[in-house]
Amino acid sequence: MNKKAGIALTLTGLTATSLISLSVINKTIIQLATSKRLLDSKNKEMYHWRFGDISYSVTGEGKPVLLVHNLTEDSSSVEWAEIIPKLSRTNTVYAIDLLGCGLSDRPDITYTSYMYTQLINDFIQNIIKKKTSVIATGKSVSFVLGACSVNEDAYEELILINPENIRSLNRSPSKRTNTAAFILKMPSIGTFIYHMLTARNLIEEKFEENYYYDSENIPEALYDYYFESAHLKGKASKNLCASLVGRYTNANIIRTLKTVNKNIHILAGQELPGIKDTVKEYQYYNPAIETEYIEYTKGLPQLESPDQVLKYINLYLLNE
Repeated sequence: MNKKAGIALTLTGLTATSLISLSVINKTIIQLATSKRLLDSKNKEMYHWRFGDISYSVTGEGKPVLLVHNLTEDSSSVEWAEIIPKLSRTNTVYAIDLLGCGLSDRPDITYTSYMYTQLINDFIQNIIKKKTSVIATGKSVSFVLGACSVNEDAYEELILINPENIRSLNRSPSKRTNTAAFILKMPSIGTFIYHMLTARNLIEEKFEENYYYDSENIPEALYDYYFESAHLKGKASKNLCASLVGRYTNANIIRTLKTVNKNIHILAGQELPGIKDTVKEYQYYNPAIETEYIEYTKGLPQLESPDQVLKYINLYLLNE
C-alpha cells in the first residue's frame, strides 16, 4: 500500500469515527433535553394540517382568541402559560404550537412566512370557525398580519406583542444565509451545530438578556421548557432553525401594514432595546396603531408581567 492510499484510508477512518462520535453526542443531548417530559400532550388537541400535525389547546367560553407564540426554534405555547387561565374566564382561548415548534410536527421542508400565513387562516377556518381576535408575539406578527390581509373578514382585534422590526423582516436570503442553512441541514455535523446553538446556557442567556427585565424573577422551569422544546423531535428539531437562519421566514410587511383595515394594538416591553424605534416604524406605515408600554419588562411581558398584559388585552377585547 502506498502512502497516499494509507493517508486516504486513515482520513476516512478518522472521519467515520468523528461522525460516529457526533452521532452519540447528538443522541445524548436529545435524551438529556427531553428526559423531564415537561411538554405534556394529555390536554392537547391535534389539527391534521396538510404540512403536518399542529398541536393546540382550547379552554374557556366566549368570543374566540387565538394566541400565537414567537417564531423561534425553542418556543411553544408555554409562552402563554400565565395568560390562558385568566383569559379563558371571558373568552374561548386557542393556543397553538406552530409548525416546527413544541408538540407540533417538524417536517423537513422550507418554512416560510407565507406557509405560516396559510396555517393561521386554515386554523381559524377549520378549527375555530368564527371571527377571531389574534394575539401574536415577535416574528409571528408578520405572518399574522399577512393572514389578516388575505382574509380580513375572519379577524376581529389584532394585538401585537413586541413585533420584530421591519428592517429585519425585510432582509432577504443571501449566499451566506443559504450556506448556513445548508450546513445546518447536514445530518450529523448540522445537528451538532444546532445543539450548540440551542444549548441550555444559551437559552438562559436569551431569557436574562432579551426576554426578562428582572432576571431574578425567571422561573427555573422556563429554561427547561424551552430547552425541551428545542430538542423534542430529535434531529428534526433543527428544521425550523435552518429556515430562520436562511431568512426564509422573512417577509416585507409594509404594504400589509398600510392596507389592513383592522384595529391593531401593540403591547411593548418598555425595557426592550430598540422597541421604541420599532413601534415608530409600525406607526409610520399605519398611524392608527395604538401602543401601550409595559413597565419593567422586555421581550416576553406576558410571562414577566401577565396581569399588566391582561389588563390591556381585556380592554382591547372589551371583556368585562
